[in-house]
Amino acid sequence: MKKMTKTIRILMLAGLVPLATAACSDVLSLDVEAPGRIADDDLNTVDAIPGIVAGMAYDLSQAVDGTLQQVNMAGGEIWHGGSYDWGTYPRGLLLQEPADWDGEYGTISQARWVAENGLKRIEGIIPDTYERNGDVAQAYLYAGFANRLMGELQCTGTVDGGPEVPRSEFFVRADSLFSRAIQVGGAANADEVVTAAYGGRASVRAWRGDWTGAASDAQQVPVDFQYDVIFSLSVGAVSNDFVFETTNRKEYTVYTTMWEDYPDDARVPWRVVYDANGEVEKGQDGETDFYQQLKYRNQDDDVALTKGTEMLMLRAEAALRAGDIAGMTAFLNQSRAHYGMDAINQPGSTADAWAVMRFERYATLWLEGRRLNDLHRFEADGGVIADPFAQGRDTCFPISDEEQRVNPNL
Repeated sequence: MKKMTKTIRILMLAGLVPLATAACSDVLSLDVEAPGRIADDDLNTVDAIPGIVAGMAYDLSQAVDGTLQQVNMAGGEIWHGGSYDWGTYPRGLLLQEPADWDGEYGTISQARWVAENGLKRIEGIIPDTYERNGDVAQAYLYAGFANRLMGELQCTGTVDGGPEVPRSEFFVRADSLFSRAIQVGGAANADEVVTAAYGGRASVRAWRGDWTGAASDAQQVPVDFQYDVIFSLSVGAVSNDFVFETTNRKEYTVYTTMWEDYPDDARVPWRVVYDANGEVEKGQDGETDFYQQLKYRNQDDDVALTKGTEMLMLRAEAALRAGDIAGMTAFLNQSRAHYGMDAINQPGSTADAWAVMRFERYATLWLEGRRLNDLHRFEADGGVIADPFAQGRDTCFPISDEEQRVNPNL
């Protein structure tokens, strides 16, 4: 499995030294020299570059972890069966309370800013070797995925305190950043980064309407390739909180979702949980049946940012958009074969083909936080492309209340 470099965070722990007294006059004295502040320019060294890039990885993990529960609920991939106050998100009401999105908007914005500004810092450190440095290529990749995340989740957004911009702006930025990752990664022989960047760029080119470019990029990604955002149980790292909420707690359930009708799909693993009396266990709310997701089992399980089977979904969709239902079916069956699943028959109509296409894509990317954007773009196309599930639902998030209050351009 192809993965990002794991983030390592070092915690400095301050020890407390006990003071003792002997009789009344004996006092232990300590002479401590307080170090001065580290100047910002002192960090501009070659040795600091891996740490700068590790920080980008950390913030991207934080952004994905911070949004995954809400996005999976809003996209209808899971249902809320817990004690948290998520009354609006499961029902697809995302725009009513911008304050609810404060923390999430902040983490996505931070991941984008840290990666983009880290690249500027690194360029100043190694101007002569910048264009062929593997760390630089990976930094461009992180920046690309951070911008894609913003574009896929936001109705509109902001960049560094600037004015409101459409979500398409972040896809344009991501396209450019992925292109740079491919260019610099090629020069640095960073093959994994290059392949992942092709996958990322394929997705944003599709969202920009360049289906020829998307299909071409998707061909560069092998079916067994996967590039993940990394979670870890190491001290100071980001753990997969979605696992905690569906394992240690019972906050989210597959019950009432479309997937409860598909208990044997290899791409959508889940189980009904029974208590000692053979009754279906209830969620954290004590009322909702608990059907447990099994895609992520441990809190250090990673989440895919791009993968070969997703690329087959893009190629299938590109074929369908060109009127080639047979080609679409062939790509879908290549992906199903990867999961050890039987082939499907070719749909007999365009409407049926779109229903199949949506289902296969949803299953392939289940619980990876991608369906909400799919609902948005399918709905924008309308007709047989639109998913009936999206009717009456918001399919993107607002600029947070916090950003609106502090940004003078809003």
